[in-house]
Amino acid sequence: MSGDRSNIDQQISDYIDNHSQDLIDLACELVATPSMNPPGDESRVAALLQSKLAELGLPAGEIVAAKPHRPNLISRIPGSGDGPTLMFNGHMDTKPVGEQDLPLWDTDPLTPTIIDGQLYGLGATDMKGSLASMIYAACALQALNGDLRGDLLLTFVADEEAGAGMGAKYLVDSGAIAADFGLIPEPNGVQHEFQNLPLFCRGTFYFKVKVRGNQTHAGVADQLPVVNASARMGWVLWRMSQELELTHERHPYCAEGPTITPGVMVNGGVYFGVHPGYAEFATDCRLIPGMTHEQATADVQAFLDRLMDEDPQLDAELEVVGGAIQAQLSGEEPFVGMLKSASEKVLGEALPFGAYPAYTDAYHFHARQGIPCVAGFGPGMLTLAHGPNESVSVDGIIKAAKIYAIAASEYLS
Repeated sequence: MSGDRSNIDQQISDYIDNHSQDLIDLACELVATPSMNPPGDESRVAALLQSKLAELGLPAGEIVAAKPHRPNLISRIPGSGDGPTLMFNGHMDTKPVGEQDLPLWDTDPLTPTIIDGQLYGLGATDMKGSLASMIYAACALQALNGDLRGDLLLTFVADEEAGAGMGAKYLVDSGAIAADFGLIPEPNGVQHEFQNLPLFCRGTFYFKVKVRGNQTHAGVADQLPVVNASARMGWVLWRMSQELELTHERHPYCAEGPTITPGVMVNGGVYFGVHPGYAEFATDCRLIPGMTHEQATADVQAFLDRLMDEDPQLDAELEVVGGAIQAQLSGEEPFVGMLKSASEKVLGEALPFGAYPAYTDAYHFHARQGIPCVAGFGPGMLTLAHGPNESVSVDGIIKAAKIYAIAASEYLS
């Protein structure tokens, strides 16, 4: 590449500014293209992306898919061949709107609407705005005078919102991906946009508590020594929300520690007229580095044992459903430093290291395949995802494209 670092950065910034309307238009097109999961069908988004990549002079990429309607799109922008490969990875699917939440939307979820600098629509922040930023970052790199030494790999995956079995997990299991480093531009704002530069995302631990009582005719339940499984379950659920603690050491980048969310799913009883003999609820826990599934399981079992000692009529069984332990970056990786520097140039402030509060596809690429990944650094607020009136700032989408391109240009050259 010609020119010094500051000239290259300026070229990138100017390119993004000159194409900012095209960038936002693409984000709007993506929001307007449904890809709700469940049921799960990313084919229309993948087709749109392939068409747009070709239109912009980028490789249209290849489809790698376990099923035709669950495509993963991989586009490689080649360098001169003697540099590293950097992966930008984003997911094409969104959560469903949910019939109960539809009346709470102020706009049509599938009609992209810009109000006061915010792009509203399903998937705007999680993460179709970021997909557009990835693409225009690649365009900015392509527009630079001179060749990149390394390859930029754009991967657009399916099924992130429902377990990644058709997406990142499938790509890793099939050996379709190879890279030296990765960036996943999930929205990482909680208090404000671009809150920190996360070195890891929290792991997951999922379990159910199954409560058994006595099923009989509801009309005679008051005359029998029966246990109402639903009522007992409710008592356990409430106590867990107030008292359960998981063993952990304080982490410098995640002072809030693990998160415990009891009752993410609740089920019990049969129908009117039937005294409930069985009920269950599920709990979602987010773990920080150093925690293990074995210790978390022991903590939950000890909690249930204590409740059953208090109430001899309580019959509560723990079922561990699954989860994932994430890998952590050291912060000394070259690309991390370049991303931190690029962020300061674009945002005007030095970002602290931190933790991504949610789970991302970084688990499959980093923990399972060994591709170090920034687990979640993108425009928007995570607090606005998965709910009514999801939105992302237009300015954030533009700034993200600049940050990604500046950091990538330094890493790949």
